[in-house]
Amino acid sequence: MHRKTAIYLLIVALYALSLVANAANIEKGLFLYLPINEGFGDKVKDYGPNNFKTEMSKKKPKWVQGNQPKFGDALEFDGEESYVKIDAAGQGKDFDAHFDKKKGITICAWVKVIKTGTDAHGQTRQPIVMKGAGGAWEFALYVYDDLKAGMSVWTCPGSGDSEPSGGFLRTDWRYQCGTYSREEGVTVYLNGEKDIIAQAGSKNTPCEAGNRPIFIAHREDGQWLNAVIAQVRMWERIISVNEMDMAMKT
Repeated sequence: MHRKTAIYLLIVALYALSLVANAANIEKGLFLYLPINEGFGDKVKDYGPNNFKTEMSKKKPKWVQGNQPKFGDALEFDGEESYVKIDAAGQGKDFDAHFDKKKGITICAWVKVIKTGTDAHGQTRQPIVMKGAGGAWEFALYVYDDLKAGMSVWTCPGSGDSEPSGGFLRTDWRYQCGTYSREEGVTVYLNGEKDIIAQAGSKNTPCEAGNRPIFIAHREDGQWLNAVIAQVRMWERIISVNEMDMAMKT
């Protein structure tokens, strides 16, 4: 009996250690982490290593209950005027890993689409997380009007370096991640699963000139996403699918 108890306790201890190790792994290369769990107010706190200040649009996104086991609060964006902005470059540290040949990027977020095509923009897609503007387009994690999941990385003028889309988000909660490196291009995943939702190689021409703010649910030329969003993370490296799963559950 004592031996069985000892073995059981050892298994529990090893499992706990593995959770701690995995949690430590998802901190490596982390640039930005917005849990979006305040539940009130006009700012969201960055729990990443840079402690960026954030701001909301004049018409504020609405605090709502996420009703998920791993998070309670979330922000609802109206698809017309509301966003969250993080001016990382203006605070002394721009997000440039997408054009660093030795790095790469990962962007992940929980998203629950309410409705697509609510803006007057001619393109049939809206950003979850986005960075770039005219003459300095950089990247975006996207929802398409037909509920495909996508990610785009652009040249500075705005042509695609790598921008695949695929899968089906539906209108309930989905955990969407996109990765990019100059060597591998873009890969998109859903729900911490190994199946690749969309993938495209890189032309090795990402924009290196941009210093625009990061936006949640908005692109500066008029794209707006009507969705509920929570738990936004950005890394200056390509994380593994196991790490995506851990981030999704943490």
